Amino acid sequence: MIAFSVDNFLTMAKKLTLGLALLLTLASCGHRQQPTGITPLNLVASYPLGAAAELHLLSDGNLSQLELYYSGELQELIATANTDYLRTEAGQIALDTVHLDGDTTTQYIVRTFDRSSTYGAEVWYLVHPYRTGDPDGPWCLLKVPGDTPTLQDIPRLIVHP
Repeated sequence: MIAFSVDNFLTMAKKLTLGLALLLTLASCGHRQQPTGITPLNLVASYPLGAAAELHLLSDGNLSQLELYYSGELQELIATANTDYLRTEAGQIALDTVHLDGDTTTQYIVRTFDRSSTYGAEVWYLVHPYRTGDPDGPWCLLKVPGDTPTLQDIPRLIVHP
C-alpha cells in the first residue's frame, strides 16, 4: 500500500499546476498569425469569350493571373509573379486577337512584361478554344515559352482534338 502524506500531495499539486501553466503558455505561443503585407488580387479586366465563357484578368500589383470561367464556374487559371499587363496608350490592357492559318476561330494573346527585366522580357498567354470552330468553349490557357515570344511561336502550341 502506498501512503500519501500531505507534503507529497502538495508537491504533486504544485508540479501539476506548474505543468498545466507551462502547457497553456506553450499553446498560446503556437498561435499562427496572418502574414502581413499580402495584397488581395483585384479584377482588372473581364472579357466575354462566347455565350458561356469569360476571361478574367487579375492583379495585385506584382502578380498577373488569368482565370477562365465557363458557365460561371472557374475552369482554369494561370499566373506569373513579378509581371504586369501590357497596356495601350489609353491605359487599357492589351488583348491581341489572332487568327491562325486555316482556323476561323479567334484566339487571344494576353501580354505581360517582366517588371525586373533589363532587356524587355515578356510573358505571353494564349487563350484559345479547346476545339476548332467552337468559340463557346471550353477554352484553354497556355503560357507561351520563352522570354521574348513572337507570333511564330503560337501555331505549334495549339493542338485540337
